[in-house]
Amino acid sequence: MPRLFDLRYQFVKYGEYHNNPVNIAIHIVFVPTIMWTAIALLTSLTPQDLLPIPAPLSALLELLPGPAPLGNFPTWLIFGFLAFHIALEPIAGLLSAPFTYTIIVTAEQFALNNENAVAWASALFVVSWIVQFIGHGVFEKRAPALLDNLVQAFVMAPFFVFLEILFKLGYRPSLDRELRSKVGVKILEFRSKNYGSMKQTNK
Repeated sequence: MPRLFDLRYQFVKYGEYHNNPVNIAIHIVFVPTIMWTAIALLTSLTPQDLLPIPAPLSALLELLPGPAPLGNFPTWLIFGFLAFHIALEPIAGLLSAPFTYTIIVTAEQFALNNENAVAWASALFVVSWIVQFIGHGVFEKRAPALLDNLVQAFVMAPFFVFLEILFKLGYRPSLDRELRSKVGVKILEFRSKNYGSMKQTNK
């Protein structure tokens, strides 16, 4: 349980599966796309409020431009993800909040205002997953994390692609170097293990 809130452990586990630059670029584009389409689909299925947004938070959100988020299941689900990301790395988590909020609101409004929302969101959802599987199979040459860890694939992925962007912009360079080093060790261990297995098979 303690490792659940250990940023270094979680990022290294994710980084083992996402080290190739092309695969990273694919995930930076398509992980947010998957989140957006999932929210749109869930909103189409469950537009009704799950819980009302508390008055103080609602009053704060009304200060922001554009429509407010719904109090439905996908909103609370993604708010839960965001709270977890902030617990993992407070500054980066808070920096990601405006982007997460924008994804929630735009996806919900798309679902509410387009009669073909389910068809479009479903198509984009499927295409996004296909492209990510190509990224893993062709460029990373390793099965995606979701086959080993569903939490990594669905809860961590949106935050870690955001961290990838922050690191590229110079955020916490010492942490970036530390995590890259640990990821490199894990990848070498994986390759060494696979090489050993191949040698045993070929005997």
